[in-house]
Amino acid sequence: MNSLFFLTLFLAFIFQTSVNCNDIPGPSIHYPFHIKGQQQQQQEYDTTLSGFELLHKDNITTIHFPSYGDLVVKSISYDTKKIDLLDPKNCVHRVFLNLNLTLTPFQYYYVLKNFTYLNCSTRLSQTKFIEVPCLSDSSYHVYTVDPELPMPSSCKKVKTIAIPFKYSPYISDNSLGLRLTWDLRESEESKEWNKTRDSHIARYTVLGVGICIFVVATLVGIKVHLSRRNFHKKEGPLLHSVADV
Repeated sequence: MNSLFFLTLFLAFIFQTSVNCNDIPGPSIHYPFHIKGQQQQQQEYDTTLSGFELLHKDNITTIHFPSYGDLVVKSISYDTKKIDLLDPKNCVHRVFLNLNLTLTPFQYYYVLKNFTYLNCSTRLSQTKFIEVPCLSDSSYHVYTVDPELPMPSSCKKVKTIAIPFKYSPYISDNSLGLRLTWDLRESEESKEWNKTRDSHIARYTVLGVGICIFVVATLVGIKVHLSRRNFHKKEGPLLHSVADV
């Protein structure tokens, strides 16, 4: 049994060492994104990835936008070029109001429509004006409205911008609307990098399956060997007792 125990530990060590997938918690990170401080390998393939640098700290992956700050990376879909983000400040409309994607490789994934942000000194009672709580205070009240609506006298326009959604208490989740897409022509170097990555994944998958098959076959062989040895141990005394008779 000791040999079986050490064999299991040895095979587990080999498997853990060989099948080393992405050991960073959170979304899988690869081209065109890279973790800050770990971009050397990817820069060998493309040195124009400005804006795709991510920061990983305390099991949280973030991306920095100079016009707003850090947003948490919830998920990344490389096939459809989608990145879903969360606002750590829990105010999506503050992000909409300040985020400038012009100088980034990103754009909003959803269809945009122009909305005007109003800052009002009094609370508006009309049902068509719904206050944005995370942008408001006791002394002022912020609303997102259709630009065609007449502006109340107690309000002043903050900004009219194209955003995915106006504020609604039913869709005020801190991630709703923060889905971005990117437009980056895949260079020959990046295609080669992706091909190499897929080759490594396939190799590790085959290696993992092979190790699993070897472990199962070894355990079955050991079990058969132990069963035969136990049988021979029982068979010996039985033969002696028959011979004595």
